[in-house]
Amino acid sequence: MNPVRFGRKQPQQISSGSWSSLFYNHCRGFMTHHINYQVLARTTRPTKFSELIGQEALTQTLKNAIESGRLAHAFVLTGIRGVGKTTIARLIARALNCVGVDGTGQPTSEPCGVCDQCQMIAEDRHVDVIEVDAATRTGVDDMRQLMEGISYKPVMGRYKIYIIDEVHMLSKNAFNSLLKTLEEPPPHVKFIFATTEIRKVPLTILSRCQRFDLRRIPVDVLLTHFQNILQKEGVQFEMEALECIARAAGGSVRDGLSILEQAIVKVTDNKITVSTVQEMLGLADREKIATVFNCLMRGLVRECLEATKTLYEEGADPDIILQDLLGTTYQTLSFKVSGAVSAEGNKLQALAEKIEPKSLMLVWQVLMKGAEEMKASTMPLENLEVILIRAMHIQGMVGKENRGEIPSLVSSSLSPVSAVSSPVVSPERLVTSFRSDGMPKTFEDVIQLFEKKREPIIVDYLTNDVGLVDFRPGAIKLNQLRESTPNLQPKVAKFLSECTGASWLVELVTEKGQESLGVQRALAREKREKDALSTEEAKKISELFPGAQVVVK
Repeated sequence: MNPVRFGRKQPQQISSGSWSSLFYNHCRGFMTHHINYQVLARTTRPTKFSELIGQEALTQTLKNAIESGRLAHAFVLTGIRGVGKTTIARLIARALNCVGVDGTGQPTSEPCGVCDQCQMIAEDRHVDVIEVDAATRTGVDDMRQLMEGISYKPVMGRYKIYIIDEVHMLSKNAFNSLLKTLEEPPPHVKFIFATTEIRKVPLTILSRCQRFDLRRIPVDVLLTHFQNILQKEGVQFEMEALECIARAAGGSVRDGLSILEQAIVKVTDNKITVSTVQEMLGLADREKIATVFNCLMRGLVRECLEATKTLYEEGADPDIILQDLLGTTYQTLSFKVSGAVSAEGNKLQALAEKIEPKSLMLVWQVLMKGAEEMKASTMPLENLEVILIRAMHIQGMVGKENRGEIPSLVSSSLSPVSAVSSPVVSPERLVTSFRSDGMPKTFEDVIQLFEKKREPIIVDYLTNDVGLVDFRPGAIKLNQLRESTPNLQPKVAKFLSECTGASWLVELVTEKGQESLGVQRALAREKREKDALSTEEAKKISELFPGAQVVVK
């Protein structure tokens, strides 16, 4: 029967030398190559404890425990994502079940990676290493089903190992079902828990486990790790580009490798550059961030906003700009108070020498408050500009002694501060902008203002709980003398601003000031009484009326 008659055609045989065969083989090879591809986070996963980075204390403890035979029956590994919790759990499983190349080995801190036990664990097909995702198996029935096989001895390995990832996701009843087994498991069973939220794990579970806290990986360690990977991959790079990736990783190896792999795919000339990474991550150029910070601290409003808009137009995210400004503020303050040198080097030192710590702390507070506002903002760029203007305004009230000309952080120098572009406003000159009605001239005037407005709690706070260190129109410094209702100084500042129409700064300092106003009044009253009783009139009254008590009002 001819199949063509029924609308079917026999498949043609493709000859080995035809163009169809070549195209078919090419597509097959292309698909096989891409199906077998694995990301860097998997191909660079450590296979030995010696290959772990940034967790030296943990690895040394585990090595000593394995070599001495003092192994806990349960471990809990905690830390942020991507620092090696699951990797360490699998390394422990390999170390305990490794039998060596000749098949006669004992538990070792350096698994051979060649024996069947090591290979099966590495390929996730070992029947005695049970890995469970607690995020999908949260119930007590799941745990009961898992615990049913604990009493049976291992099929292939030396130990039966249960790895429960994200263990904090288990329900309360599931945790309770683990308690008895976890406290006295069979000798052939080991538990390894991994979690990113250790506080959600019940104390009854933690008390039965040996706990290890995995640290964030330092930037310099990540930098060296990425260099080694790129050298093996044959990819060229700029060191500053790797620094950007290492900082963006936030201490997570996996996050850093994901960003690094994205950068490798993005480049076209086999070289990872700073501009490529900044464009990919929406990062701001460090030199331009330094320019914004320089303008911010010098009060150059127009130049500061223009530099910020330039960064935004080049692709920098407003949130990241704000975070970078916070980082620069912290580095400058840290250098100012402790001399800690950062990547900015001499530029940071030149800047820090011209700024007082209180100016930097004020800017830090404004930027931190602005970072909270940015989370709910629908206009991020506009919100960032308002935050910078606010920071420059508040910084201007600190005093002109802190606002001298600051040297440029970058090679392109900025014009010096001028009275036209950004005048330095001192508290003395600021008085002229206040409303004249009800403006307090002294600290006692402030207390009288609160008495008139019927604020007894604040009056008592200012009279008895604090001592005056410094008073200027727009700024009050106080020293806390005794415990009182917390967070009253922001209320004082807000109330004064509403009453006077000008911004006020009320801060608590450690400098020693005057005694509290209540103590001063009591001492003054005692002195008046003593002086009055020592007069001739008081003495004559005491002689005429023996035993009488003379009261001075």
